[in-house]
Amino acid sequence: MMKVIYHVDENEKWQLCLGNVRNMLNYGKENQIAFEIEILANSIAVLKLKRESEWESAIHELLEDGVVIAACQNALNAQKIVKDDLIDRITVVPAGVVELVIKQNEGFAYIKP
Repeated sequence: MMKVIYHVDENEKWQLCLGNVRNMLNYGKENQIAFEIEILANSIAVLKLKRESEWESAIHELLEDGVVIAACQNALNAQKIVKDDLIDRITVVPAGVVELVIKQNEGFAYIKP
């Protein structure tokens, strides 16, 4: 199992990130490679995890494919967003930067689109 964490902290990077993840999943299916993928959003990028964002359907598709999508609680607080405002099945982590360190220490490759 190959483990990857994508880090998004700019709203302009969501399209690139979601495309990268979709391409990785497709590559894995075509080449029988299993990926464990997490997308971690912090800073202003947590805004795109709110219900009715333009990325909601793409995010739902990735969640259905087993991708974990996590939002930083500190960033949510800064943007005045509560968990109930988020797309269903978004994971909330206490601190995005700590999540990145934990995942990298667990062997996750780090990608920042």
